[in-house]
Amino acid sequence: MKSPKVVCLGVHLLDILVRHPEAPTLNTGWQILDDLRITAAGTAAGPAVDLAKLGARPISMGVIGDDYEGGLMVDLMAGFGCDMSRLVRDPGGPTHISLLFIGPDGERNPIMIRPTGARSLTLDDIDFDVVADADVLHVGGADQLGEFVGGPLVELVRHARRNDTVVTVDVLAEVDEEFRDRLAPALAEADFFFPNEGQLAGMTGTEDPGEGVARMRELVGVETVIGTLGGEGSLILGPGGESRVPAFEIDVVDTTGCGDAYVAGFIVAIANGWDAEAAGWLGAAASGLVATGLGSDSGIVDLDSTLEFMTSQAPAHIAALPR
Repeated sequence: MKSPKVVCLGVHLLDILVRHPEAPTLNTGWQILDDLRITAAGTAAGPAVDLAKLGARPISMGVIGDDYEGGLMVDLMAGFGCDMSRLVRDPGGPTHISLLFIGPDGERNPIMIRPTGARSLTLDDIDFDVVADADVLHVGGADQLGEFVGGPLVELVRHARRNDTVVTVDVLAEVDEEFRDRLAPALAEADFFFPNEGQLAGMTGTEDPGEGVARMRELVGVETVIGTLGGEGSLILGPGGESRVPAFEIDVVDTTGCGDAYVAGFIVAIANGWDAEAAGWLGAAASGLVATGLGSDSGIVDLDSTLEFMTSQAPAHIAALPR
């Protein structure tokens, strides 16, 4: 499989993850942890690290703080092979940090956040030549881009499409129909959109994922909608019809970053000519692997071992795909 060049634009942050052998508490006194890790994360940085592990060539774009924590994140990502040369460092505020307490069920509770104080992204921060030369532009966390959502994002997505760059989009937090309408002009130009179950419900007004992906595609005109449904797998609706991909059977350690890993696997598959259903299987395999360790950069080692894991649970026609 080829090594696609992927621009990852959007949310870059640091996660500090604490794993406790029992339900984590904030009581006073000593508590012995199972593990503690610091990872680069967020809906642009998380996929970038996983893409690098899967043999792609990720290039980060976005704005972070020009502080120690921002430097640590850059160093972490560069260590995996991410190109950080086009990430803007803003001295005006701190880098986003999330403190996550991971329980024995793999879920995050509680979550504490120090929001970024860095300025918003502008078109001046974008290297349009790099976007034009990329195989894929991934807009990670469109809901966190502030005023960039609207005319600037539409201009960027159209530039990518004019240069045959595939465009993928996701969102980070809970969103509603008002935000859907703001994002719609950009989504209408995009190839793939990855809302999770809650985001899909918020943007479409229905709790049924099947109705949600159909309504989302109809309302905004995006070519393919991929609803990521946690333990229920994913639901893909595009020009070729509807496909359902189950979640992989694993022993869950931490679900942090599973959605980002799914996006990374999906992008690598699409960039290598796989159809959306097959891409969903590689996405599910990458997501499952990440859940076996602590933090969004756990589990995935390289593309070959991820493909091997995929074939262990995928149907024969997926396992037989050329690599």
